[in-house]
Amino acid sequence: MYFDKLPLDQKLGVGHIAIENSRRSAPIMERIIPYKYDETRLQEGEEIITRIETFTLQWKSAKAQKLLATQELKTVSKEVKTTYRNTRRIAFMLFKDQEPRRRALAMDGWSKRALSQWLEEARQFYTNALADPEVPHQFSTFGITAKRLNEEKNLLAKVEKAMANQEKKAAEAMEITRLRKLAVKELDRWMSRFFTILRLALGKSQWLEAVGIVVK
Repeated sequence: MYFDKLPLDQKLGVGHIAIENSRRSAPIMERIIPYKYDETRLQEGEEIITRIETFTLQWKSAKAQKLLATQELKTVSKEVKTTYRNTRRIAFMLFKDQEPRRRALAMDGWSKRALSQWLEEARQFYTNALADPEVPHQFSTFGITAKRLNEEKNLLAKVEKAMANQEKKAAEAMEITRLRKLAVKELDRWMSRFFTILRLALGKSQWLEAVGIVVK
């Protein structure tokens, strides 16, 4: 059996059985104690397993929260992008022959695809539109007031908040994943040494079967 090649759930099960059956068997304990595998050392292995189980629960929760945050970001950004796109379309119609204003409103070329770049573009659009009195005046002929432009600008904060939350949840999930991987590697090392000692101490006896090692 190659312990480090097992799926995680099997590693936890095999590890727990090997440790628990060893501590419950006086003959096994008598043979492994000379190798310094007493109750305290067996508890070290059990604690690694418990830590991995805790990390797994946290990982599942973090993964779910990341998914929710990602969905929220998609929903919010889609809503705000639609509002911005409609207003920008009217701006193109109004200022298509006014290159300085188009440049000031970040309307040279297609709208940016990356969300962070899009936010920068949209912020420039609304900030400069509100700073130029002629822009709200022209917009007003299509029912878009300076108040509405300001309200649309404030919607960008919703996207920024959702984006920050999604990045936070993604980072938390990544950290839990990293910690769990480290704990699994620690368990692999611990169990590899433990199985080596069990084989040395027990030989090819029936006690090996009791701790999950197949005797060939």
